[in-house]
Amino acid sequence: MKIKKARQILKSFADDTRLRIINLLNKQELNVTELCEVLQSNQSNVSKHLARLRLTGVVGDKREGLNVYYCLMKPNNKAHQELLNSITVGLADLETFKRDLEMLKELKKSAKTKVTRKGSDKK
Repeated sequence: MKIKKARQILKSFADDTRLRIINLLNKQELNVTELCEVLQSNQSNVSKHLARLRLTGVVGDKREGLNVYYCLMKPNNKAHQELLNSITVGLADLETFKRDLEMLKELKKSAKTKVTRKGSDKK
């Protein structure tokens, strides 16, 4: 990895919201709506941060119909992997990260309950 790339990646880590996004995407793929709910932020703000992370190769996206799902990209070299590990492992015990993961868990549980209820209403 060249120093310019390392600098760009480090700059992309220099924001609380982007760190929180990385923490969440380390657990699973998510769409913007889910990220907005967990981060309690608006779509424009979250999309801006996702774009910055995509430009540095930290985050990737895939389309499924109308939805776009974001995920952490597998680093292509050891230095990039170590930088990402500094966030996903090194900062995993931060209260904010733990709170976000708990909120994500609740969001997913709530979504499953809604789907189950919709399915049972049709019977």
